[in-house]
Amino acid sequence: MADSTAMSMRPAGWFRCLFVALASVLPARAQELPPLTEAMQRLTADLRLDGAGLVVLRPEGELHRSLHGTLAADTVVPIASASKWLAVATVLSLVDAGVLDLDVPVGRYVREFDRDDKRALTLRLCLSCTGGTPPRLPERLDGQDMRRFAEEAADTALRGNPGAAFAYGGVGFQIAAVAAERATGKSWHDLFAERIAAPLGLAQTKFGTLNPPGGDAGTTALPWVAGGAVSTLDEYARFVRMLAAGGSAGGRQVLTAGSVQAMWRDHVPERVEVRAVGFDADQVRYGLGTWIETLPDGHVRVSDPGAFGFTPWLDLDLQLGGVFAVQDRVGRTLPRVRALQQLARETVLSPAVAGRSETVVLPHGGRDRRYHLHVPPGAEGAAGLPLLVVLHGGGGSGEQAAAATGLAEAAVRRGFVVAFPDGTGPLKGRALTWNSGGIQVYAADRGVDDTGFLCALVTDVQKRVAIDPRRVFAAGHSNGGMMCHRLAREAADVFAGIAVVAGAMNFTAADAGTPIAVLLVHGTADDHVRYEGGAPRQAVGRAGDREDASVQQAIDYYVARNELRGYPETRQDGKVRIDSYDRPRSGQPVVAPVRVITLDGGGHAWPGSTVKPRLLADTPFPFDATAAIVEFFAGLPSVPRGSEPPAAPK
Repeated sequence: MADSTAMSMRPAGWFRCLFVALASVLPARAQELPPLTEAMQRLTADLRLDGAGLVVLRPEGELHRSLHGTLAADTVVPIASASKWLAVATVLSLVDAGVLDLDVPVGRYVREFDRDDKRALTLRLCLSCTGGTPPRLPERLDGQDMRRFAEEAADTALRGNPGAAFAYGGVGFQIAAVAAERATGKSWHDLFAERIAAPLGLAQTKFGTLNPPGGDAGTTALPWVAGGAVSTLDEYARFVRMLAAGGSAGGRQVLTAGSVQAMWRDHVPERVEVRAVGFDADQVRYGLGTWIETLPDGHVRVSDPGAFGFTPWLDLDLQLGGVFAVQDRVGRTLPRVRALQQLARETVLSPAVAGRSETVVLPHGGRDRRYHLHVPPGAEGAAGLPLLVVLHGGGGSGEQAAAATGLAEAAVRRGFVVAFPDGTGPLKGRALTWNSGGIQVYAADRGVDDTGFLCALVTDVQKRVAIDPRRVFAAGHSNGGMMCHRLAREAADVFAGIAVVAGAMNFTAADAGTPIAVLLVHGTADDHVRYEGGAPRQAVGRAGDREDASVQQAIDYYVARNELRGYPETRQDGKVRIDSYDRPRSGQPVVAPVRVITLDGGGHAWPGSTVKPRLLADTPFPFDATAAIVEFFAGLPSVPRGSEPPAAPK
């Protein structure tokens, strides 16, 4: 009998009771989470607000939405400094298009700044409040236009050397907006509408005057980009969801993932002090129009609160975003918003939203093997859920793989059951490996039947959760990725697809004719498992005494096995190239495509991991491999494997 130990994170007191009742009825994408609704009701009553609204979201959809008092989802309100995210996104879209460069002198775009005292000023410095520009101009801006502003700003002395200090204010953002207009020959209103508003369907989000805030929105001759925008809860939530999804919305890349990540990166020199303005924070830095706060638990939150309380934020570790909409004084509302943000974290980590977790001991091959199981909420009443088995790299463990990849959270949010098994090793729970073939490690030396164990794991999960046996997938990193290649040859009757991150196809002692969906993710600068194959430049112990197959050898094998055409459709996004082999040789529909993601300059670490790398380990390449894997498997059609129905727990 398998021994299970619960690992779920549970709230305390009345909170626990609420979630026990909620877990059985709450869908994966609820429109309202009772703890947040009740907190919003108390906040609205305590502060005597006319109206307020809250949306909590993730890239794949909203988790919570509640409206209180007179505020509706389409109520237009001035958003003050929350305008900065909209402005920065507009500028970065032009950087993505090659029209602007963040690191050349502003004077290249705005001739008024082509002067000795302003030649060190760049768009990056303007958008990170480190350009030395004054927070505001001495002259009133009423009745001015963008040309007149540029003249006034150029004639105003800098308060310090560019890059030498942090001074929060709006002038630098306005200079960036002028540069955008001059580089394109279009008005700011048109640029925002074309590049951000239209792709996201933002009909009521526009830029207005500084005084009154949001006045003449969409028509003013001087749209104040750092604080003059107006928006609605519904529209700004749509914008935040795009940022949470790495710049993607509705199948369109509004911003590149690199540009979104640049917003969240600290752009203030390390020696320069940053103090929060308008809210209290112990550890805060500044990105591009973004406050970057390190929370007490070490996780990072980015936000852009406005002077009237309108506050968008993202908790990067959870890909959890939110928008608090109100029209009040930020000094009254923001302390309560911070409590809401913490409550949102606790809520989405609860079993009602995050699902349940357990550790299972499974005897196999004379050993007590172990795996960690994560089940989405509502699974008890569901049928035909997909299963993803995630294999750690050599020397890792199931817990380590879960932390490094984030696949427990990301895949469960998409309705996957996820299992993180442990390999075997000389020490309990440490230095674990897989018998992937072609590599000398503990599991291989002792002839451990890992293929048999992983197939037994699938059978064991079927007894616990109603998974669809036609939608069982494996993903792995390094030695775990090599094991996925072995499963593709020895267990294609169980696994319908594999995703391999930095793992070579070294096992060739067996073969299978069944088509299998394949995703390969590999960096060109990986010295542990080289993209071009051959002996590793870096390896631990005897694991380096090998000759790895190249990525191209794996491509050729799977393309031929799946009877696909040998030339891909290619998409390039900066240093990321995606080659999709999804055209059949015959007229039959493709059920097992091959996709290859090449990371130019990527190393061996899990791409996009937020876990601090171990000493001497590669820095993770800025690409979300986790999201790519979930998207790939979620988009696959069910592979016919006979007439068996979805498995049900026994």
